[in-house]
Amino acid sequence: MEAHDFAPGRHDIYLHHVSGDTDYSAIAWNYEGGCTVSPAETFEVYEPREERMQTTAEFTSEEVTRNNVENGVDMQGIDWDQLRMRRDEYRKQRLDRYRKRNYENLRASHDGILKEVKPVRPDGDFYSFRYTKLSEKCSIVHFQLRNLLWAPNKNEVFYTYKDHVRVWSPQLRTSQDVLHLSRDRNDIKASTIACKDDVLMVGGNSGEYIFKRLNASEGDEHWGNITSDASGITNHIDLIHDRNGVFQGLVSSNDNRARLMDLNTLKMTRTFDFPWAVNCSAMSGDKRILCAVGDSTDSILADAQSGEVIKVLRGHIDYSFACCWSPDGRYLATGNQDKTTRIYDIRNMSETLHVLRANLGAIRSLHFSNDGRYLAAAGMTKPLDFVHIYDAKTFDLSQVVDFFGDIAGVSFTPDDNSLYIANSDDRVG
Repeated sequence: MEAHDFAPGRHDIYLHHVSGDTDYSAIAWNYEGGCTVSPAETFEVYEPREERMQTTAEFTSEEVTRNNVENGVDMQGIDWDQLRMRRDEYRKQRLDRYRKRNYENLRASHDGILKEVKPVRPDGDFYSFRYTKLSEKCSIVHFQLRNLLWAPNKNEVFYTYKDHVRVWSPQLRTSQDVLHLSRDRNDIKASTIACKDDVLMVGGNSGEYIFKRLNASEGDEHWGNITSDASGITNHIDLIHDRNGVFQGLVSSNDNRARLMDLNTLKMTRTFDFPWAVNCSAMSGDKRILCAVGDSTDSILADAQSGEVIKVLRGHIDYSFACCWSPDGRYLATGNQDKTTRIYDIRNMSETLHVLRANLGAIRSLHFSNDGRYLAAAGMTKPLDFVHIYDAKTFDLSQVVDFFGDIAGVSFTPDDNSLYIANSDDRVG
C-alpha cells in the first residue's frame, strides 16, 4: 500500500484467501510497530446456514475496506446478521469441533508437552485490518504442505491457482498468470513454491521442479526433476545465498534428502541424506548449519559442508513440517503436528528454550520477520483459522490473527511492512 496511508511505524499485512472454484479474498492488515494424503484431511463440519455466508451486498461484492470494517462489516464479507448465531458462537463451535479432529501421524499423549507450554499473552496489538479483495482465487495440492505463497517484494505476491502460478499486485489490486504448470502433456501439481531476487521456483508433487527468471524474456524457464523416486514429493524450497554469494535452491524432498542446487547452472551441488522424509529444511544465517525436520519426532542439525550430524533435537511427539532460523542466527524454531512450535537458543541446544502452543492444529509454516522482531506461526491441518504472531524478543506476547479458513502459507515482505497469509477454505474464505 502507499506509504502515505499509514502513520509512522505502521506496516501492512495481507491475508490472501486461497481456493479452488470459489471467489476468495486478499485481506490486508496494518502493523502497529510497537506427508501422505489420507481421508483424515477432510472433515465434515456443521456450518450454520452455510449457504448464507456471503458477501454483504450493502458494501460491495469485490472488496472490504478498513472503513467498512470500522462500520461493522466482517473482514471476510460474512453477513452475520443473516445467520442464526453470532460470530463468537460460531468460533466456539469450530474450536470445540476441531480440537477433537487434529490430524496426527503418531498417537501419543500430549500431557508431557502441555506441562512445557510457555504462557503467552494473546493480547498483542501488532497488526490491524487493512483491506480484503474478495475475487482472488488460488489452490493447494497436498493438505500437509502449506508453503504456496511468497511475497518477494512489496509490489508482488505469488501464489498457485489450479495449473498456474499467479501474481497479485497490492497497488493495482489485480492478478495475472506468470507461469503455466502444464506443458507438452506434462502437468506439474505444485506442492510448494519459492520466489526471491527475480527467481521463481516451483516444486512438484512427483519430484519435479520449474525454474523461471522473472526479469528475463518470455519462455526463460527450465523444467526438470529433483528425484525420480516414486514417493519423491518436493516438500519445501528455500532460495538462499551461500557463503560465497552463490544463489542456491535448498530443496527438501520426500525421498529422505535435502539438496542444494546452484541456480546459475541448475546443477545439484550437495545432497544431505536423512533417515526420514524431509518436510522442511533451513540454513542458518552464517550458512554453517542445516536444520532438517520431517517424518520424525526428532529434528537434525547438520554441518552444511560435510553433512555430519551436529545435534539431534528432541521433544516433539509427532512429525514436523516447518523450521526457520532468526536472521541473527540466535534462535531456531520448529513446527510440528503436535500443535507446538519449539524455540531453541543456538547458545544452548541441549534443551528447548520455549514451547509455544497453537490454538488449533499442526504448525506447518513458520517465518521470522526479516528484522527478527516477529515470528509468524500458522496452525493448519485441517484445523485452521489462526496465525500466531509472536514478539520474538521474549516470546511473552503474541497477536492472534483470527479468521475462518484453512491456511495455505504465510510470507513477510523483505521490508517487513507486509505479511501475507493464504487461506484455502472453500466455504467461508
